[in-house]
Amino acid sequence: MKDGATSVSVLRSIWQTFWLSENWESKGNVCDQLANSLMELENRFDDFIQKLKDAEWDTQQLKLKVPKEISIDDINTF
Repeated sequence: MKDGATSVSVLRSIWQTFWLSENWESKGNVCDQLANSLMELENRFDDFIQKLKDAEWDTQQLKLKVPKEISIDDINTF
């Protein structure tokens, strides 16, 4: 994630990451799965944002707290 990214950019990344984690096929083609995640992002992200707005979330003022003790090296241990 790029330092200084907008709230919506961060949300897009989180949405895509979640989608991939829920739909990943370990024996599937990585490029196809990434392409599918991008297609789903384009087709469904606006609806997700609208639902956040309907719930009165301010999508321009989101703050994420990332624990400092988690690093990329920790990913394989989950």
